[in-house]
Amino acid sequence: MPRLYARPNDDREDIDQPLNDDYAVLTGKTRLWELSYVCVVAVQAVIISGFTLGFTSPVLSELGDEREGYKSLEKTTYQDVFSITVLAGAMMTAPFGGWLFDYFGRKLSIILCSIPYTIGWLLIILTLATDGPAFRPLLFTGRFILGMGVGWTSVSGGLYPAEMSPQHLRGTFVVMNQLALTSGTFLGQIIGVYISYYWLAVIPLAMTLSFVAFSTTIKETPRWLMTRGRHTEARNILLWLRGPNYDVDQELQDIEDRLLSQKKLTLSEIVREFKKRSVYHSVILASTVMLFRQFSGVFAILFNAENIFKQADVSSPGLTSSLATGGVQIIASVIGLFIADLFGRRKLLIVSGLVMCLSHGVMGTYEYLNNRPYCHPPDDPNCKDHLYPLAIASIACYIASYTAGWGAIARLLLPELIPLRVRGVGIGISFFVSWGSTIFVAGLFDNYESAVRPWGAFWTFSFICFCSVIFVVMFIPETKGKSLEEIERSFKERSHILHK
Repeated sequence: MPRLYARPNDDREDIDQPLNDDYAVLTGKTRLWELSYVCVVAVQAVIISGFTLGFTSPVLSELGDEREGYKSLEKTTYQDVFSITVLAGAMMTAPFGGWLFDYFGRKLSIILCSIPYTIGWLLIILTLATDGPAFRPLLFTGRFILGMGVGWTSVSGGLYPAEMSPQHLRGTFVVMNQLALTSGTFLGQIIGVYISYYWLAVIPLAMTLSFVAFSTTIKETPRWLMTRGRHTEARNILLWLRGPNYDVDQELQDIEDRLLSQKKLTLSEIVREFKKRSVYHSVILASTVMLFRQFSGVFAILFNAENIFKQADVSSPGLTSSLATGGVQIIASVIGLFIADLFGRRKLLIVSGLVMCLSHGVMGTYEYLNNRPYCHPPDDPNCKDHLYPLAIASIACYIASYTAGWGAIARLLLPELIPLRVRGVGIGISFFVSWGSTIFVAGLFDNYESAVRPWGAFWTFSFICFCSVIFVVMFIPETKGKSLEEIERSFKERSHILHK
């Protein structure tokens, strides 16, 4: 079969030499400014996504009082619907968003992410400015539409930086997605303390319009262009990204090796592709990673954080909880930028899982000791909780290890594990599982905690975190320092071995 991509210097003697994992370093430095620019612009949508999630807490705080009229969310049912609708929208849109990324390209799909954000925030603003029988239905509809944007963005956040970055910097730029998400959530929570929910909704709308303006200046990923036969354009973009001293032809050659026998896929061909062992094995692994990520108990920790600070007798426990947890998340995300490519993915997941397991175990022990009958006599102001420093330390350790480990690395693994031909669809399926499990955990946590008591819930999450470590040790390969094409090739070879 003829080559899809003909190197300008195909007569070189080293053309048939295997790809060196360190060729990015050996042949020249990447233009970090250009790469940083396109990745930072792309993750602006993730900041808006985080702001959407962080918007929940201050709005429920302001509308959740027992005021009269339709403009009230005082009932628990209304508050649950307000929280769940954004997650439901994200779950329903993630697989569809993945298909759009494969069909329309990464750049156009990122720009189209702004549509649900613009419509959703406009609807929220108009709804919050009025009152009447349609207030709650319109508010929940706006939240669902915003959730569609969140689900769409969850696919783009890791996929675009992964395909634009060289292998030795891929971890750093994909983990930037986690920093953007935690920063957006933190901004939504903190700004909501000082301004009304109406003006709080105006801010992300302005951010969305700014994102649209900047996103038109980013480039399409060379990998997607190669799948569409636009080889010259792919090479020019790589030269712009990497610089003249970088061996872009070697990188394009590696992509070509995965595309020689491939063509544009129809829907039926995508379904057939998922019947291949190397494909569905990788998607199952990626989805299981996201399942463990959501069942690791982050919801339980964040849910109980404010109660812990109340027991510690701090002033403004809600604000203090948001500042503490959000601050730790941002610091851990920044640390994650530097360690993602320094240590292996497996090591980070294993260490993170063990720390989360221990943190949940300590939190369970704290809840057990703190809920003994003689510790909380009814109406006894002299009964003090002397173990809260242990609980606060456990919360900080958990959030830091989750954010720098499973929170960031799980997203990084998705584009690394799933093959190029079905990468968008595969990542969409994985996030469908992720958002679905989030709804499941959020919806059942209260009932489960009531049934097994708080300490039982934390000990359950501790066991799940330990199982996640076993899963990583047994099934997740190390992807650090490997190109996306090399990882795909290794999965194909492994599937042949297992088939035999």
